[in-house]
Formats: sequence, C-alpha cells, structure tokens
Amino acid sequence: MANHNPLNIRYHAANHWLGLDAKCPQVKGFCRFHADVYGYRAAIKLVVNYMQRYGLTTPRAIISRWAPPSENNTALYVAAVCGRARLKPDVPINAKGAEVAALVSAMARQETGMHITPEALQELRQRFGV
Repeated sequence: MANHNPLNIRYHAANHWLGLDAKCPQVKGFCRFHADVYGYRAAIKLVVNYMQRYGLTTPRAIISRWAPPSENNTALYVAAVCGRARLKPDVPINAKGAEVAALVSAMARQETGMHITPEALQELRQRFGV
C-alpha cells in the first residue's frame, strides 16, 4: 500500500507520528508513513489510547469509535473483525495483552486488506515499546 497506512489513520497536524512522511505527511486526509511498520505502530498506539484514555476496553467499543456508524456499517465491521481475531465483541481485552495485536491485525484486513499476523504485531510492539 503506497501510504503504508494499513488502518487508514486520518491525518491531524497535531499528531507527530514516528515514521510519518515529512515531505508528504497525508494523502486525501489520511496519514502517509515511510513504511508499514510505522502505520501499524500508530494504529496500536491509537487502540491502546482508546483503552487507557477513554475506557474503551471491548472490541465493540474500540471499533465503534474507530469506525463510527456515521461512516461505516459498524455492526458488520465488529462481526468481521471479531471473527477474524477470535475475540468476543463485548469481552474486555487487556491493553498489554496479545488480544490487541489480534484486533489490530484483523482491523487492517478490514480497512485495507493488508495482512500481518498477530505474532508479527507482537514483535513490532516489543520493538517499539508500544
């Protein structure tokens, strides 16, 4: 994917993401990263922020903020992501647990069709400390 933004993170000038392309930080309102790993890192950080700052600890709550009904078929999104990630929509997940990697992996498939294993995302989390 040309923008290296597997979860279609919207661009906001206030967010100084690691790996954001300095010459062309956004394309059509979405962040543009130098490499996929930076897009995945940003996505993990956002999901963890949703959990820690806003108390959104279930896949349904996280996805409902990420892909609101005003822009998406959120119920279908929740069903597809939870099915792929083997998570229950209304069961809380641990921000430091492997469930976050499973959730982000499945969300990337839903958003852009990009595939990364939860195990690879766990390695990325360790590498970047997120």
